[in-house]
Amino acid sequence: MVSGAVNDNLVKTALVVAITTLHWNILGISTVVLANLAVLFFIMPFMLFAGMAAHKARLFAPRRWLLSLKFIEIMLAALAIIAILAESGWALMLCVLGFGVQSAFIGPLKYALIPQLTSQHSLLQANAWMKSGTFIAILLGTFFGANWITSSPILLSTLIGSLSLFGFASVIAIPKISGNPHAAEQSVWQLLQEQFADKRSMAAIWCISGFWGLGSVWLTHLPILTVDVWQLPTNFIGNLLSYFVLGISVGAFLGVLMKKLPLKKRIYGGAITIVVGSILANFPSYAFATIGMCFTAAGGGFLSLPLYTMLQDNQSVVADRIAANNVINAFMIIMTAGCSILAVDLLKIPLLNWFLILALAQLVLCSNHCRNLCLD
Repeated sequence: MVSGAVNDNLVKTALVVAITTLHWNILGISTVVLANLAVLFFIMPFMLFAGMAAHKARLFAPRRWLLSLKFIEIMLAALAIIAILAESGWALMLCVLGFGVQSAFIGPLKYALIPQLTSQHSLLQANAWMKSGTFIAILLGTFFGANWITSSPILLSTLIGSLSLFGFASVIAIPKISGNPHAAEQSVWQLLQEQFADKRSMAAIWCISGFWGLGSVWLTHLPILTVDVWQLPTNFIGNLLSYFVLGISVGAFLGVLMKKLPLKKRIYGGAITIVVGSILANFPSYAFATIGMCFTAAGGGFLSLPLYTMLQDNQSVVADRIAANNVINAFMIIMTAGCSILAVDLLKIPLLNWFLILALAQLVLCSNHCRNLCLD
């Protein structure tokens, strides 16, 4: 599953860098709009297929279902290789959409498996490893996707193909766990209605999703920020993307070390760290800006880890909660992407100022749910 996260981000990052710095043309659309469209193409399936994904995660034996999804990944990887070598932006955009669909189905299953394979006592640590492994995968995907699309498309294509084959083979090691043939299917709306009744879980979902929206804006616009705002060479893009993803992993591990801290303090601590990081990022010094970017990422990793663990405290509804979480995540990412097009492309708000506005919005969101829903 980690190899799949690497592939998702290899393809998505390669597309964003190709259209923003290599100027691959897709119907003459501006680079800012295309970068946000790439995010929308990847994230829309999480909204459209959430109910079906939760149902399949409960219905089928996990290993059999994962093998099917990993076979689809091999097909998508083959198309991505053709698109990269042919420098076809529209074909690579289609691959991003396909990987989004595949990831939408894997997400609920991945998190539903964790409480089945570990004890409740070890759930936080297991989530930390899963989260860190996922973000390390994102780190690798963003780094190599950004660097190799410009310097070595053949190596990038080889890596995408190899990871898809490795991911398929690795699923065989998963223990046999039975599915539930009597699992009832729900529409997305029914799924959300059921989860909205659980105010505690929804509070966690909204706080998590706020950072997903903010983090998506950072990752989407970082290539533009690197080249156009900071006037750095294109080979810096992969490094800066990696710093951001690494910051999230550091924040998650700090969350494990400080697991006895009350939940409300952890959420406020993470949200305030995001704001501080965004303020530092607005400094004219590139060094301060980089530190601020890392602080922003670490704050998000710190606040989201215990919230993901909270969503897994009842095995029978984990898949539904994660599917609902994916829908709200997608909603927030789509909203922030749309607002980013309006704010940055049309209203010409400087990117770093826009990041600070989003950080303050995240603090308000967390404050509202901590106060009103008594998360601690």
